[in-house]
Amino acid sequence: MEPDMPENSVVVNLNQFERARRAQASAETLGLLHTCRDILIEGATRALTHKTEAMENTLLAMADRSPLLETRNTYYGAQGILNKRANELLTACKDAYCQSFDAFAQGRNAPVANDLTELSLVGDQDFEITLAVDKATSRLRYNCAEELVALDARIADLLGRGDLAENDNPLGPRALCEALLDGIARMDIEQNARIVLLNQFDLVLTTELAAIYQSINRHLIDHGILPDLKVGAKARATVGRQSGHSAAETAPATTAAPASAAGNDMLSLFEQLAAGRPAGGYAGQTGQPGSGWMGNGGTLEGVDFLDSLSQLQTGGMQLPGGTHFELPLLDASTVRNVLRTLQQSPVMQAASPLDAVLVDAVAMLFDVVFDEATIPDSLKAQIGRLQIPVLKAALLDRNFFSQPHHPVRRMLDAIAALAVHLPDTEAGNARMSAISAIVSRVHDDFEQDIGIFADAADQLESLYASVEEGVEEAAETTLREDIETLRKTERAELAPVVVHDFINRALKDQTVDETVREFLRRDWAVLLTRHYIEAGEQSAHFNSHVETMRELVWSVQSKADMDARLMLVRILPGLLKRLRDGTAEIDLPKKAADRFFASLVILHANAVRPNVQPVPLPDVPAEEIAAIEAERAEAEAAAQPVLAVPVPEPEPPTPELDDEFTQRARALNKGDWVEFHYDDGTFRWARLGWVGGVRNTYLFSDQDGMNSFSISLHRLADKLRHGEAVLVERKSITESAFGKLMGLFRQKLGYA
Repeated sequence: MEPDMPENSVVVNLNQFERARRAQASAETLGLLHTCRDILIEGATRALTHKTEAMENTLLAMADRSPLLETRNTYYGAQGILNKRANELLTACKDAYCQSFDAFAQGRNAPVANDLTELSLVGDQDFEITLAVDKATSRLRYNCAEELVALDARIADLLGRGDLAENDNPLGPRALCEALLDGIARMDIEQNARIVLLNQFDLVLTTELAAIYQSINRHLIDHGILPDLKVGAKARATVGRQSGHSAAETAPATTAAPASAAGNDMLSLFEQLAAGRPAGGYAGQTGQPGSGWMGNGGTLEGVDFLDSLSQLQTGGMQLPGGTHFELPLLDASTVRNVLRTLQQSPVMQAASPLDAVLVDAVAMLFDVVFDEATIPDSLKAQIGRLQIPVLKAALLDRNFFSQPHHPVRRMLDAIAALAVHLPDTEAGNARMSAISAIVSRVHDDFEQDIGIFADAADQLESLYASVEEGVEEAAETTLREDIETLRKTERAELAPVVVHDFINRALKDQTVDETVREFLRRDWAVLLTRHYIEAGEQSAHFNSHVETMRELVWSVQSKADMDARLMLVRILPGLLKRLRDGTAEIDLPKKAADRFFASLVILHANAVRPNVQPVPLPDVPAEEIAAIEAERAEAEAAAQPVLAVPVPEPEPPTPELDDEFTQRARALNKGDWVEFHYDDGTFRWARLGWVGGVRNTYLFSDQDGMNSFSISLHRLADKLRHGEAVLVERKSITESAFGKLMGLFRQKLGYA
């Protein structure tokens, strides 16, 4: 054991100094760690933001099912925090995680082993919190096991450690859960509600965290942190190509994540096509490679195919014999597959058979992209400008065909993903200009460094994330009033059933005079209905009126013991005040109110009377009853506009079928996009901002989140059924294209 050094000692303990020195990460390492930190916490808070309403609905359902008042109040309290302070809560969680992570990165909170020589008792509350964190951590780690094995290894390598315990990873589920709980605690929320919120966050992240960890792993792979875990490689090979050799003669330049089985199958098909093994040999778009491409300038012996592409990328090239060749000019308004022109040019004489196959594969890739209906022509034109750079990248790095997250494919996917954010507005034009600038940089500067595509992909993905965030914020503002109106409409439909149920539960198995029953069902129900429509079952006013109703029912029952009588004496002034305030709020006619409170005096006197013989309520003359009823009718007629809520315009009659299209509509989540087509041939994209649980109403906003419209579930399903609406899938355009590409090449080989 090392002796502790005195505080005033001038002697340096070398062991402590060495540990402190090792704890200080380099600037490059810190940069990587901070980027990974941001990917994790931004992704987690974004997922939680998108699911806030779903968590609220879950908590309300849990409260409704809970038999204990205390537990119900906990659920209502947690739901209220999400409803009113969600942004503040998630900001606190984000800050807590960043502070915890930064402390780790600076070596201030290195994990310390438990000292078993010192034992202490753990309080029940601390135990519950620890149990909740352990449970959340275990569930997240189980669902992200594959991603975390790689991430733990990469963080250990990045920090220069031989191994890293599963709970010591600052990006791991344990650190995230503890930070989320810390952030929740900063909101001064009572402990049970903290645990409830942590459990809700955990349930959301269970389905989202794996994808976030995949993004972090990809980022670390791109920066050379254990690119290939299968072979234990810890350094990225350099990108290069021997001058004068074809792509077929040069090994893949980068070592990245292991090629997928589909990618290996595709490369195997390419080699078979190049070798001419299948019957009939390989036939490209225009014939057999090496034949039929003779130009006026003669052969291209000794010319490097990749060098030729570089010349074509910047303009044109001089062929032997003085002939000049260049590809058709591509600009922001042209959608054309120039690789087809390349295949019919004499330049292909410099390509090996495998090079020719790869050219055909990339050309077919762009054919598929250009045929994609969800990508507007303006965006296809930007993608089209990348044809030669993408072809060069594919020849330099065959991983392009096998890795879904290859930098080149990431860039193409990122451009395609922005299709929904390019309306014909000033904002849409600005985004298109940003895309064009990024594409121009790649087109002009790319030579052999694939990293330029990674940088471009990062910029485009960042642009997409910022636009998504901006659109979501705008949509939240635009839809807030519409959502509240639709919610009130739904609550107005539910109010009679909900209020009736609450009153029945209060009266169930209770001995209550008919005067009180009539008052609750006829008068107090109006007050409950009004507040239920206004703010829902969880509102403070509604719950206060429910509690008043329960106290009223209890107050008029016989009190057999002195404690109950004393309790009635204590609560009676406040109860009567709340009852009078409630009757005033609903404008209960004076005669009806006076009669009720006069009856209540007798009922309360009977409740505390020691003998069992109650004093009967006085009979009310028929004339007085008629006058009271007339006043009631007049008051009820005047109260109708107060309870009225906007009613949406009726939709055209729609068949209510439960088929695959209805299921597709039901499967939509907040943030999903739908493409609506119209009779005049136009279409528009709309983003789903809210789904009503009662009327199954879907509320959409436009591409910038500025305008909204609603549609019912069955109306939306009918539009899907007739092609008037198309779901915009958030899929990889290159993954889809390569799937089709695989099928086409298998057909060429006679496999299908």
